[in-house]
Amino acid sequence: MAAPWPRVWLRRLRRVLALAALFWLLYAAGLGGFALSPVDLAVTPYRYSIVDWEASHLPDKWLRRVDGGFGRRSAPESPEREAERVREFFRLGLELREIERELRFPDFHNPAITEHPAPDVQQMQALELRMGQVLERLNALQGAVEETVESAVSRAAAEQGLGSVVGVFPPVDVVFTRSPHLLVMSPRDRIVRQQEFLLEPGLGGTGKESLERRIVAEEPDMAAYIADTGGVSVYPAVVAGNYGLRNGVVFTAHEWLHAWLFFRPLGRNFWSSGEMMSLNETVAALAGEELGGIAYAALTGEPLEPRSAARAPSTPGPAPPRFNFRAEMQETRKRVDALLAEGRVEDAEAYMEERRRVFVANGYLLRKLNQAYFAFHGTYATSAASVSPIGGQVRELRERSASLGEFLHTVAGFGSYREFVAHLEELRKADG
Repeated sequence: MAAPWPRVWLRRLRRVLALAALFWLLYAAGLGGFALSPVDLAVTPYRYSIVDWEASHLPDKWLRRVDGGFGRRSAPESPEREAERVREFFRLGLELREIERELRFPDFHNPAITEHPAPDVQQMQALELRMGQVLERLNALQGAVEETVESAVSRAAAEQGLGSVVGVFPPVDVVFTRSPHLLVMSPRDRIVRQQEFLLEPGLGGTGKESLERRIVAEEPDMAAYIADTGGVSVYPAVVAGNYGLRNGVVFTAHEWLHAWLFFRPLGRNFWSSGEMMSLNETVAALAGEELGGIAYAALTGEPLEPRSAARAPSTPGPAPPRFNFRAEMQETRKRVDALLAEGRVEDAEAYMEERRRVFVANGYLLRKLNQAYFAFHGTYATSAASVSPIGGQVRELRERSASLGEFLHTVAGFGSYREFVAHLEELRKADG
């Protein structure tokens, strides 16, 4: 048995980790806003605490790793066994999500039901029993799966030249759990991410609608939208564990890239403008998909299938083949922008609700379509809800780069959107 880790070094390590937590809290604080207002009072019972997250996860996780590193080690497992465990974890995550939906909305699967009879008691009890079994197994698998995915993403990053003499920094660190919701607020007369709050996960559609109504009652000139998130770039990163293996790996890569960019001009200037926010998110989305694909292939031995541009990733069930989600959403966004530019706010809102019903009728279950919806989804310039040129510009720079690593090192050095555009223009001129 190895000698115990000296107490003095544990105390020093705790201080270092506490400073690191404070460092990341300062970065993440912008997600919550500090202005006192009626909106703050409305969201206070639902606020997601980054302070609590950092305090409970950063020191504990790293101290457990350090302590485990000097204790008794078991024989290393085969890559096949690790991959099998990862697949099981994310398969169970999907099952848990479905069980929770069934428990909350037992008749959701049957739209013909207009009167809601009392749920079948035996069926509910069976679901609750199975949920307990799934949660127990997920808890048993979680730590090992997190380390396996972290290692895969870390190796992929190192292969792309994103490491240093001390390895990949910051280390890839993730917790697979419920990801918080994000409340986004936009003025009704234009589409801007003006204010936002992280909210505790677990709000259903009714809860979201109720809170959104309270907020717009307090701020009648604002639109509100509560979005689900796949992850949040705190440290360790929060990543939703109930969206499947593909998303789990890609979201891990995405959130780690935000952490990596934070130590460079692009990430440090995330909040300096709407363009820089969009540039950061678009780089993390595109590069996260590519980096996550490399890690996914290493984990599973299978290539990562590209996402379909013609359907919304979160929409359950097949979409009708002749309905092009991207084209229809782009048309909607452009018409909304035109109406708002003319000052026709009520007409724009009526049009968005009409279009939402069209999407729902074609299998895309949009709960809400308003200015705040576009403000949130439009930040990701590759999204169908965006009309920004940034998506095409980022893709162009990637295509002009010899590797993912070269692309990331280049784009990470831009401290403003103007610098990024100027660099692209220089590349185009060099091509004649």
